[in-house]
Amino acid sequence: MLKIKIPLYYLLLSVFVGLILTYFGIKLAVKQQSDLDKNLVAKSSDSDCNYKISSVSGFKYTKPIISAERECESPVFFPLKNEINRFIDNEQKDGVVTSTSVYIRDFEKGEWMAINDQKHYLPGSLLKVGVLITWMRMSENQPGILDKEIVYLNPNNFRFPNEYFKSDTIIAGHKYKIRQLLESMIINSDNRATLFLENIMDTNIFKKEFSDLGIPTPSFSDNNFMLTVKEYSIFMKDLFNSSDLAPKESEYAISLLTQSKFKEGLVKELPDSVVVAHKFGEVGDGRIHELHETGMIYIKNRPYLITVMTQGRDWNRLSNVISHTSKLTYDYILSMSK
Repeated sequence: MLKIKIPLYYLLLSVFVGLILTYFGIKLAVKQQSDLDKNLVAKSSDSDCNYKISSVSGFKYTKPIISAERECESPVFFPLKNEINRFIDNEQKDGVVTSTSVYIRDFEKGEWMAINDQKHYLPGSLLKVGVLITWMRMSENQPGILDKEIVYLNPNNFRFPNEYFKSDTIIAGHKYKIRQLLESMIINSDNRATLFLENIMDTNIFKKEFSDLGIPTPSFSDNNFMLTVKEYSIFMKDLFNSSDLAPKESEYAISLLTQSKFKEGLVKELPDSVVVAHKFGEVGDGRIHELHETGMIYIKNRPYLITVMTQGRDWNRLSNVISHTSKLTYDYILSMSK
């Protein structure tokens, strides 16, 4: 019988080649399965996720769209959601921070996520954005109204709420243009300017603004009016998309928000170079506090919206929750945009 001797190095080489082929075969199979899983998620998301469409009413032949948004969250944000949830859980361990809600939306992709979005909060000064939008609508109907001058007088027997985060305010007896009062209301979160503007604005436009956006309509006498983080965020989406105002008015409104003097929340841990159009609101009774902030963060090619609403017993802890949630979001979206 003919015997063929195979050199040892040939045997070793064949084993080595076999191992390499097996490795790459497994790697290819894993990649194919991963791609298949991603496609299944995408297909499932496309088929199972309906759109919620909000439109402006009151017209005979048209129905302008305010927003069209998927009703389900995007898997793209799941890692970020897990990270923020871990941070929130850690902050709430000692009971000083009792509740936190978050809403984040990527304007370019229309993808979003939310945490604790069924919780209702007192919006406080966040409603000043609603007053701002009302005056922008009035400006469309009455060109030049923002340059009208009025003497400010303090209201009789009215007690302004206590403020922890204080800023400048308008002065009784001084004459101001409407646009100056709007600037003070948004940039300084001035309650005196706000009350004065509320008393002379068209409240029917204000109420219709809420109904058009599909948000519960507030009563000025209702001190218990509440909103969820998703409901409030509709205001900011409306401004960014300029879906309810002419672009000129939306642009002016957002330009005021970029000048906000509040630096203890969303912008605190972000680079100074980042443009942020934001508004904060605070409500407190001496025992339980609520601190909220909403903002549009203008990362190049990837602008996004973030709203954080908090409740607890310490103002500084609440502001830190807002600032670090903002930082986690900024880092995550920045990494996505590269």
